Amino acid sequence: MQATRLAPRSFLLVLASILLAVPAPAPPAAQDSPQPIHLVVLHTNDVHGQALPRAATWIEDRKVDVGGLVRVSEFIEQVRAEHTGPGRGVLVLDGGDWFQGTPEGAVDAGLPFVQALVAVGYDAMAIGNHEFDLGLAPLRRILTEAAPPAVCANLRLPDDSARVDWVEPWRVIERAGLRIGIVGLVEQGTPFITHPESRTLVFEEECAALARAEAELADRVDLIVPLTHCGVSVDRRLAECDPSLQLIVGGHSHTFLRSGVRSGDTLIVQAGSKATVVGRVDLMIDPVTKRVLESTARLIELERAPEGEPANAEVAARVERLAAAAEEAMGETVGQLAGPIEPGDNLRSMAIGNWIADVFRVGADAEIGIHNRGGIRKQLVPGPLTRRDLFELLPFPNTVVVLELTGAELMQSVEGKLLGVARSMLEVSGMRIGYALDAEGLIERVALTVGGEPVDPDRVYRVATNSFLADGGDRLFEFDHEVPRIDTGTLLRDLLERDLAERGTVTPPADDRYLEL
Repeated sequence: MQATRLAPRSFLLVLASILLAVPAPAPPAAQDSPQPIHLVVLHTNDVHGQALPRAATWIEDRKVDVGGLVRVSEFIEQVRAEHTGPGRGVLVLDGGDWFQGTPEGAVDAGLPFVQALVAVGYDAMAIGNHEFDLGLAPLRRILTEAAPPAVCANLRLPDDSARVDWVEPWRVIERAGLRIGIVGLVEQGTPFITHPESRTLVFEEECAALARAEAELADRVDLIVPLTHCGVSVDRRLAECDPSLQLIVGGHSHTFLRSGVRSGDTLIVQAGSKATVVGRVDLMIDPVTKRVLESTARLIELERAPEGEPANAEVAARVERLAAAAEEAMGETVGQLAGPIEPGDNLRSMAIGNWIADVFRVGADAEIGIHNRGGIRKQLVPGPLTRRDLFELLPFPNTVVVLELTGAELMQSVEGKLLGVARSMLEVSGMRIGYALDAEGLIERVALTVGGEPVDPDRVYRVATNSFLADGGDRLFEFDHEVPRIDTGTLLRDLLERDLAERGTVTPPADDRYLEL
């Protein structure tokens, strides 16, 4: 049979009808964009033994107590309960200086307080400079018996051959499918501001230690967060050393960064001190690239007292035991202070500082008393004074030490501390400090008098100071030779209590021991 042939036009019509009869392929289904991971980072720092709420004297319109470990734990538990589900996670960090500073923190050399901190449920805790205040053995005991999740990547053996093996350099924590490397860092200058035993170790420069840790973590994590006890200025430097950092959680400088600060793309946060606030960072993170898409920071005031049963019963029980142990020794009234009590300023003596320096100069039968202003940790007010007040004023276990210094050594020490700065760093007794300022308001010249006479560079003076300064703290008494010294073994605050017992009521001297030349 002869095949039927279609005319071109007929062929096209038939082809068109066939194509129309076949349904067109459906357009590709719209792909849902993956939702970002929402990571909440809660952070504290410089808790300094603040187990109990404290009076918020900075709030002028009402009397209120804020903070304390129970309120910290309540807030953390609340956020953990609220922020659950796929793509959500909570990370809880502390920036160091755990226990030193209160009677509760001092119980059994800080061990029970750190156990209470651990019960809060931190994921990682930086080691602060004050963790070294009692020496290395007490610190290692805390790390062993309380087992905090401590991290410190720049603490190395005396020969700098390796890190110490008694603290982890970093921790890898997984939240919502995100692997987070928390790298601990403590300020490189720590050996000069704490117990002299810390000088047997090497504190590696912070940027170098971070780079070393980053190389070790490169294939193991999606995000690196330095957890530092270095202060905001060092945190800024870390951000400059590695601009790819998205977040730095800090401590040490007691800075209340209400919404954080930024250095390039890096968000730097810190939550003041004394457990009065908890910092909260909200990170929105791309689940594919693991890049931070958005970051915000704020501080949460802890004014509200918990109602009903505590959310963390273990923390509440531990705080109750700490308070009872401390109150037994600390609640006694030991004397009265009369006022007014001048707080001092950048270039003026503090009345309380004058009293402290006077008491240990006289108590040690010395000609001169020198105390570091940074060691005075509380502003006292007129009225009854308890042993707790003295402890909070001078919380560190420093004793009175008598040095025999030539006038030249004395001048070298004071000049080294004051030249080029714009504030008084020392509280003195038996001595007056004259100073001249340059055009920028910095001290450019110092003159010392003792007993109204200029310091004789060749004469030997008996100088009473505290063991922290005598051991090289704050780099005040730094010599290339030994100087005669006697450690009396008497705690500074015990001398103050003795003075109160003898006099009953003390009016701290308000005279200014700094004089502009």
